Amino acid sequence: MSRIPKDLVARLDYFHREVESLFHRLFGADIGADFEQESNMPCMDLVEAEEEMILRADLPGVRKESIELHAAPNFLMLRGSREPTDVQCDALRVERSFGPFQRLISLPVTADTGHVTARLSKGVLEVRVPKMSDRRKGQRRIQIT
Repeated sequence: MSRIPKDLVARLDYFHREVESLFHRLFGADIGADFEQESNMPCMDLVEAEEEMILRADLPGVRKESIELHAAPNFLMLRGSREPTDVQCDALRVERSFGPFQRLISLPVTADTGHVTARLSKGVLEVRVPKMSDRRKGQRRIQIT
């Protein structure tokens, strides 16, 4: 078992990771993967840089107007819809999925969701979530009298 950090921000991050680990152990990775394929979820990457987290979601053919992105303190919600092509013909093979999708992306406690930016370019949605500056900067001990 890991040592619980003493810093409050580190403790919250530790707790967040432990809860995610618990859900992973209870429900398994395969269930989530099967659900995502069947429910039209876009593929995505979430990477962490020194001062921000970057989410990239593949949304080929999805119009910017049909995408919603919401930010909350510990997660992002990506919602939208992929429209079918206008071609009226008998399909010989169908591998691309269409229809509505929704995805919740949990973020570490250091995410500053008040300053999120997003851009859609060439079918890839790029979302940048800055990290909060160290909350202890400028902290000082108060003398009790």
